[in-house]
Amino acid sequence: MTRTDPFPIHTLAHLDAIIARHGLRRVALALLRAALRGQGARPLAASFSALDDHMRRDIGLPPRGPSPPLPDWLKFMW
Repeated sequence: MTRTDPFPIHTLAHLDAIIARHGLRRVALALLRAALRGQGARPLAASFSALDDHMRRDIGLPPRGPSPPLPDWLKFMW
């Protein structure tokens, strides 16, 4: 389901108050700077290295290395 609520009017009142206090040009420039700056690039490789092989396989990445050896007591059960 998608919410289709109209744009909240109280947000426009807050924006009008900010423009009245600081001026249209300063607000517009601050908005433009914030839009262009964004959140910056995050180091994705660092976050992928923290994932275990199970999660890496789920998103299509190769495993980090060979699987660990089975414990000795489990080898005798097979």
